[in-house]
Amino acid sequence: MKKIKLKMFPKMFIGSLSLITGIIIIAFILVSVLTPRFYRAYKEEVLNTDINTLLPLLENRGLSEITGLLEQFSVIHDYSITLRDMEGETLFSRTLGISVSLTQPYLPDNNGFSGNWETSVTGGTSVTGGEEIFDSDGINGEYRLSDDGMMITTEVITGSRLLSDDKGGMLTLNLSSSIQPINEANIVLYRVFPYALLISLAISALVSFIYAGTITAPVKEISKATFGMRRLEQDVLCEINSKDEIGELADNINELYGRLLSTINDLQNEIQNTTAADKEKIDFMLTVSHELKTPLTSVKGMIEGMIHNIGVYKDRDEYLYRCGENIDALTSLVNEILDASKLKMSPAPEDYIVTNIHNLVKEATTIHEMIALKKQVAISIEIDENIEKTIPIRLFSKVLSNVISNAVIYSDTGGAVKIYADTKRLVIENNCTPLSTEELRRAFEPSNNPNEGNSKGEGHGLGLYLTERILKVCGFPFEFLPFESGMKFIIHLN
Repeated sequence: MKKIKLKMFPKMFIGSLSLITGIIIIAFILVSVLTPRFYRAYKEEVLNTDINTLLPLLENRGLSEITGLLEQFSVIHDYSITLRDMEGETLFSRTLGISVSLTQPYLPDNNGFSGNWETSVTGGTSVTGGEEIFDSDGINGEYRLSDDGMMITTEVITGSRLLSDDKGGMLTLNLSSSIQPINEANIVLYRVFPYALLISLAISALVSFIYAGTITAPVKEISKATFGMRRLEQDVLCEINSKDEIGELADNINELYGRLLSTINDLQNEIQNTTAADKEKIDFMLTVSHELKTPLTSVKGMIEGMIHNIGVYKDRDEYLYRCGENIDALTSLVNEILDASKLKMSPAPEDYIVTNIHNLVKEATTIHEMIALKKQVAISIEIDENIEKTIPIRLFSKVLSNVISNAVIYSDTGGAVKIYADTKRLVIENNCTPLSTEELRRAFEPSNNPNEGNSKGEGHGLGLYLTERILKVCGFPFEFLPFESGMKFIIHLN
């Protein structure tokens, strides 16, 4: 079998891998762009909520109580807090971050950083000086160095509210929160991204490989099976055990191919039947031509003898009578040939009529009573008058006429023909010498002529041939059997 090369697998693998990689990159970009914005909005929302919660607790209290509550609040929450009066004097300050402003470029020395700066330290302490060295004890230093080396600041968000003390004075409360950690997180994220991307690509490649293999495997199986179906192999099936659309497609292909094979087999049988029918037709025509030739030759010989007054043919009255008998035989044969030519077509549904079997048999025997009387053959009918069957009456009458005719013609002189039936079968018996096995084998052949040389038209060998054809066309099984004192013809009515 030709090897099937599929390009679907690499396409699906590359496509799914590209899709997953694109989703990962887009997700990273969205996270890096949107996270700072959402984080800032979140911090602002939390700060406003906290300051609105804190403000009612500080209203109309003394300065000492206010600063005490602020101290407790600063311990619990990560805020830089400043409280000022209306003149701008700082009453309370707690800074969790550190802001450093350099007055001149700094130079590192062996002792630390040298220069002039201003520092805000946790606990509200402000220090100003030069060549100061400080450590981070108690200070949460969050700062950023500018490109020119002149400024270090911390990015913060701030909320301010006015409140009144117990003396009716107005105070300004400022809360600040740093958002620098999210910026640092972004820096780390950018550094981690190449490694994360490589790991994601490896996982994506594995997933894409499995996915592409899972999808293309049944398609490949279907393609392989249909290749065999194209060559009309009998035992080819799409063996896909799944309940999805691909499984349904495989089932549809199997059903379609099964119907195709069935149709092909039916056509082949029809061709064989047609060939057999054509052969049978040719054999029939050869036989009929012989049957026609014999009486025609006889009639022609007798007429020529009478014309030329040769020998016995001078008795024209005698041989004109014999010519008439031969012509009657020819007429009967031609009628049988015409009936046989009509048996190509099956009976139409409207040909089937509910028929009384007793009356039909009685009508068929009537036309043979003269021959039976001449041969002293008694015909008896033992059929219940209430038996009715749905049959193609025209063709079935022809069958009865042929069988009864044969029974009468081939019965012994002084014999009997007995016809009886029940709801399942119709039997016609006659007294005669039972046929041998060889004679039974040839009984339904059109070339079989038991009365070879008979010029009286009593039989020409086509009766049983036509009977067999009609019963097969109409679908009635039958038997032709010998018994002790004769033959019986059985037609199964079911």
